[in-house]
Amino acid sequence: MDVDFLSGMIGELILDRETLSLPGLGTFVAEDMPASFSDRGYTINPPYRRLSFSERATDDGVLAALYARDNSIEPAEAQAILGDYLKELAKELRERGSVDLPGLGRLRSTREGHFFFVPDESLDISPDTCGLGPVSLKTHDRPSLAGVTVPQPLAPQPSAPQPQAAEVPAESVTAPEAEPATETPAVKVHVRKRRRGLRIAIGAFAAAAVLLVVFVALSRIAPDFTDRLLYTQEELEILNYPEDGLGLPR
Repeated sequence: MDVDFLSGMIGELILDRETLSLPGLGTFVAEDMPASFSDRGYTINPPYRRLSFSERATDDGVLAALYARDNSIEPAEAQAILGDYLKELAKELRERGSVDLPGLGRLRSTREGHFFFVPDESLDISPDTCGLGPVSLKTHDRPSLAGVTVPQPLAPQPSAPQPQAAEVPAESVTAPEAEPATETPAVKVHVRKRRRGLRIAIGAFAAAAVLLVVFVALSRIAPDFTDRLLYTQEELEILNYPEDGLGLPR
């Protein structure tokens, strides 16, 4: 077993699990996170699943079962191989202070020997939100009806000559009333769709503006509360303490 194989198994299993144990090392935890603001409140980020690491000792046997299946060996043998490898990985982590997990991130160790996880920026373990991206409020344009092409009525076609009617005195002739102009059905449908889309867009912008105002107000009144929404306790500890020359928390 090597670190690439271990990372591949973790990435495959964590997609549909909330926890995944590494016996003797700790437990990976996947949490569903709601939509959030960034860039001083000017960017709305979609919901996602956050991957973190806990030193809580558990052994659910899931990794060993997958290793046994992929290598056609008995679960007991797979458990022994996995346990030996994770012991060596923990030793390397304490000595070097950091171990890369390709495709996932890095496991790091503090001077006191506590382990924590730093995910890659490109890590995506959220199949349900695939394709969603952040929305910037700085560059989003309001929709308008400009550029709508209204179909023109067809020109009247010349008709066959009609027989001439008998001449009637001018004073007895009454001019016919002009029929009010009406829109064609295609124009009505097009305009209704545009108006409905405009109402939906205005409602979305209003909701985003309210959320923005609330978040900005909270960030000024209770910054500690907003920090807890954006970071885990381990990440807050890392951010609040400077790092030494080796890139490790003091």
